[in-house]
Amino acid sequence: MPARAVIRPLASGLACALLLGGPVAALPAHAASSPQTAQTTTAPVPLPPAAPAAPGAAPKSSTPTVKTEPPVPAGPAAGVKETDLALACKDRALTILKQRSPSIEDIFIDMDGLTIAEADLAVGNTKIRNVLMGEAYIQRDRSDKVHRFLCLTGEGDTVLLTFLTER
Repeated sequence: MPARAVIRPLASGLACALLLGGPVAALPAHAASSPQTAQTTTAPVPLPPAAPAAPGAAPKSSTPTVKTEPPVPAGPAAGVKETDLALACKDRALTILKQRSPSIEDIFIDMDGLTIAEADLAVGNTKIRNVLMGEAYIQRDRSDKVHRFLCLTGEGDTVLLTFLTER
């Protein structure tokens, strides 16, 4: 049998498997050129139903069961808390910036792009509960530029740190 007769069915099978995303099976040359014979398969035999467990008996399982609760949709209270955190950070940052530069009039925090993450961290003995990251615009007499904004809040939603930097 010429080598070309073996390569052609293998190449067409490989191309078909790549197009269909299935496994590649090597077929002998004579199987590819002749029609396949019908293969008989037996259907799987279903298992009989298990006997019902005795009342009060715990099911015996080697894997522990884990209860998963459905996610709770965030209500209006979640949005109010996020807004309050952002306003507290803004007020603190504006107070500090106005002390350094009286030409600063206001800070605009982009609430749509603001990321607010709950944290369970500690820096030294100070616990951090929320991290706010996003973009803020510092409005001055002449211009306002976009800045990166970072704010850390602690117990009772007190502002621990506000940080602004130009891009």
